[in-house]
Amino acid sequence: MKEWQSLSELGAWIERERNRRKMSQDELAGRISGLLREQGLSRVVRQQSVDQVERAKLKSIPDWARMAERVFEEHDGETKEDAVISLAISDVTVMIKRLPTLVGAGAYYGTGEGDEGEIAFSRALVETVLRAKPENLLAIEVEGNSMEPDYYGGDQILIDTNRKTLASPGAFCLWDGDGHVIKYLERVHGSEPPAVKVIAKNAIYEPHIRLLEEINIQGRVIWFGRQVK
Repeated sequence: MKEWQSLSELGAWIERERNRRKMSQDELAGRISGLLREQGLSRVVRQQSVDQVERAKLKSIPDWARMAERVFEEHDGETKEDAVISLAISDVTVMIKRLPTLVGAGAYYGTGEGDEGEIAFSRALVETVLRAKPENLLAIEVEGNSMEPDYYGGDQILIDTNRKTLASPGAFCLWDGDGHVIKYLERVHGSEPPAVKVIAKNAIYEPHIRLLEEINIQGRVIWFGRQVK
């Protein structure tokens, strides 16, 4: 294993070896993160960290630097057929369960019919930014206008099924017996039995009060994506 006398020496070596293999800083970071997770470590190395090493902008050699040599060796041993099988590559993304339905936001309802699928999301987004576990997430598409302008039809949303508490108001996905719907929920303080205010963002829809036991909360909305038109 290589030993580097300084950060600048390490940075120059990484940049040279990375460019020789036509590997981006982001790919190198993802591969290193995958190898760290393979060893049971939860560290995520970002592209910015690789860039800082190459420009010698850190105060010391990072502990993940030893993984760079292994990444380059494994890259050299890959073939076009098995490259995507490498844990260090595939581990850059995680698969999220995708519901075969639309989530209603107005007069439309997701029926829940059809076969469930999967969709790939960035592992760094899910685990580092959203601080969620992939197995707790559901991906679903919005239909309807009751949550405009916060959510529009066609938006893709992620629901964390592990976050169902109403300690703080927020947007939640509900199953109302006919389909999935998305609404803002707010506890009615002092109510007995416990009640919840169900709110549509669009002012043309009136809020209403439901008993907490009457609603089936699937989870909190924690992320959404929208196509630029």
